[in-house]
Amino acid sequence: MSRERVGLVGRHQELTAVGVHLGKPVPVVVRGPRGAGKTALLEEVASECRDRGIRALTVELTSSSPASGDETWDLFGVQAVLRSLRAGFTDLGGSRLATALAAVNQLCTPAVYESPVTRARLLHQFQRLFESFRGTVTAVVLLDDVDAVPAAVVATACAALRAGCTVIVACDDETVALELTAYGEAAGHVVELGPLKDEYVRELIAVTARQQPDQAVTPALQAALGSLAGNPGAVLALCDLLLGQGRLTHVGGALCLADPDAPIALPAGHWLVQRIARTHPFGLRLLALIADSEWFGMDDLVVFADAVAAELDACGRAIDELTALGALRCAPDGGLTLASPALGAAAVAAVGRDELCALHLAFARHLVARGRGPAHALLPLADHLAGGSLDGATGVGNDVGGLDAAALLEHAAHRVQPVNPTLAARWRRAALTHCSPTDHARLLTGLVRELTRIGRYDWLGEVVAEASGAYGGTARHSTNVQDSGELTAAACLAALHTGIPSLAGIADAPTGPPEAAGAAALIVGRWFGANEPFRTAELAAALAPLGATCDPPVARQPLPGDGWFDPIGMFESALGPAYGTPRNGPLALCRRIVDGYRRGQWDDALSAARTLTATYPAATPVRELARLLAAEMCMCRDELDLAERWLGEPDGRSAFPTLRSWVEMGLLACRGQAEATLAFGRRACAAAVRDAEAGDTAGLHLLIIRRAFLASTCGTGDDLAEIQEAAKACSSPSPAREPSPVELLVTAVAHNSFPVARAAAAALRTKGYRTELATAYLIAARTADDARPWLGAADEIAEQLGDTRLRRFVKSLARARGVTLPRRTTNSRSSTEVETRIIQLIRQGMTNRQIAAVIRFSEKSVERHLTRLFAKTGCRSRLDLIAAYERGVLAGT
Repeated sequence: MSRERVGLVGRHQELTAVGVHLGKPVPVVVRGPRGAGKTALLEEVASECRDRGIRALTVELTSSSPASGDETWDLFGVQAVLRSLRAGFTDLGGSRLATALAAVNQLCTPAVYESPVTRARLLHQFQRLFESFRGTVTAVVLLDDVDAVPAAVVATACAALRAGCTVIVACDDETVALELTAYGEAAGHVVELGPLKDEYVRELIAVTARQQPDQAVTPALQAALGSLAGNPGAVLALCDLLLGQGRLTHVGGALCLADPDAPIALPAGHWLVQRIARTHPFGLRLLALIADSEWFGMDDLVVFADAVAAELDACGRAIDELTALGALRCAPDGGLTLASPALGAAAVAAVGRDELCALHLAFARHLVARGRGPAHALLPLADHLAGGSLDGATGVGNDVGGLDAAALLEHAAHRVQPVNPTLAARWRRAALTHCSPTDHARLLTGLVRELTRIGRYDWLGEVVAEASGAYGGTARHSTNVQDSGELTAAACLAALHTGIPSLAGIADAPTGPPEAAGAAALIVGRWFGANEPFRTAELAAALAPLGATCDPPVARQPLPGDGWFDPIGMFESALGPAYGTPRNGPLALCRRIVDGYRRGQWDDALSAARTLTATYPAATPVRELARLLAAEMCMCRDELDLAERWLGEPDGRSAFPTLRSWVEMGLLACRGQAEATLAFGRRACAAAVRDAEAGDTAGLHLLIIRRAFLASTCGTGDDLAEIQEAAKACSSPSPAREPSPVELLVTAVAHNSFPVARAAAAALRTKGYRTELATAYLIAARTADDARPWLGAADEIAEQLGDTRLRRFVKSLARARGVTLPRRTTNSRSSTEVETRIIQLIRQGMTNRQIAAVIRFSEKSVERHLTRLFAKTGCRSRLDLIAAYERGVLAGT
């Protein structure tokens, strides 16, 4: 996709190192790997030359020109210099330059290079050409990407240096750099472009996408790039690809990575992928096999050579070259790994899954042919058999030396089970492909339970689909009634954990116990179709074929987790130790959002909400819960427009009406509509109590706390008795129960009781719930003899959360109690450092909003810094500000 030119990011120190030599007749070499940003640096140098009144000539030296045809005969690169001078003649030209151009143009022919005498004459005129260009003012010659024509660049650089010009050369090759920096008596200088620091990678992404990236985007891209993580060219190429694919998308005011668990591959046109494909016919296949194997070492190279019908020496040279390129890493024990996972993913995509499976099988055949059978190479054989069979290949056992593939894979899985249960499950899944009909039911049952136990619900969904023929195929083996019941329950389990409805998988499964099939289909249908959460008893009935049980007292508590909807907690309650907590998927993100909100990790919670929204578009209860909590956090941070967008309109019937009322009530209060807020709170609380009597207590405690706090803050307190009664609905009906923290908070508000508020704070502090704890601190501060520690603790939580609304409450109460709070700052960067960074971003043409996204400040903070800058410098415009910065008017620059 096309992209606007990205300004210089993270190279200001290198730019300064080059700038100090401008105007001096010395060579400066800018060296770095492909994609390090050499061209961007030279463009910035040319821009700086124009600002300083220095004549700059950018020369693109190539071995051939599309306009002029083959120019390999032009050993001095004269034609390239002539083209550049003609293009810039209006700015650079004069009568001397015109005369010199004509003289050099007349001499620069293939015949002239054949004679040493005429070559010397051409070189003399070539030097005079630079002298006419330089004249009486400073001149800089910029030579970019010169590695392909080292002889031409040396000749051009020497001619320009003799004429007194500054010569700046960008190259990859150390040999070119050494030759240039050894020129005559002029001391050469080398500026190395190393990897970008992490903060500059984030900035580069923000500048490219014109949007602040979510906190998870930069680490995800860096992890995928591996050794290329600090390479600006690779970062930009990956951003462009992901933006074009729609995987980098704008959600909730930030740039978010959708489906973060899917592979991230370098573009097929990336120079490294292209070079490997051109240099070695088997290069991409080698990288794909290494990326898709658990073990691959130097000892396996001879087997690989047999498998691809290549010379062993050629494979060895390829390993050396790929290691030198930085594509491969070789461990001391000979193990080979990819330095960049994104390169491995690109190799797999280029080779194709079918060819890669065939390559795995060929590798396994040659392992057996070389006498490295199960007795000597059990684990490598199992690994390659699994790699060749995961996409449904059958009958592999007959193709690999007559081995019983299913038995071999089962045996290998048993061996690795204690140390790597995920790999064992992968091999058992492959064994299911090769087993006999009599063993299929046994293996399928064991695999379904094992995948559930280790939490691999993505694989579980694929296994269920393959076994039931859910996607238009037919099952390979017949299943009995018990198998089909387990398949139905497993399909329900996989659908809820992966966010993929898989209704076809349930509908097409063989008929099992009708009550189990009906419960599973009902849950999936309501979850995806009606945006309706399930309860523990319903879940246990659906998963009964997998051993789920439901304790009656638990069934009466449909929402474990103190009134929060916690689907993972329900699965844990129903399946017990047989259930594996998922590490990814919508339910894992939901738990991360709720825990992050409650424990004060709001940045992480918002990141998870963006990821869930971008990756799982279906209207489900967890998606609505994510949007409600994101709206609440944005509202507390005074981002009301963003909060409104997160809240939006409910997709049909709201899954959590009480939680939605809690957020809406907060938004009304933020708008200053006190009477409307209290009236809305009365109606919402009455409806929430009725829902709680029917078993839906999600969000009730939050609504009651907010209503009580606002009633005591902006109301008359007349509603507090009613609120105290409603708070009882948050507790269990046990006669010997102790008051819940919610009841304690409401009681403390109603009676202005410091001891009760202190007890509520103590109960909440042990649970680590930061948001409710801050409210308890505020209530305690109202009546405490010494309010300072309570207000200080509340202010500390507000700072951790970034909750500007809470900080206003704290400051207002501090003024009322006559308490001076310790001064806090949310950013440790000095004012001068921030102002300098702002000016550097202004030079790149960025707006205040874009600058705020890059430096992670609010737009208002950027405006305040600019106001101070204008006052400090006396400037009236951004251009004047840049000029003042260049003159060193600002302190610390």
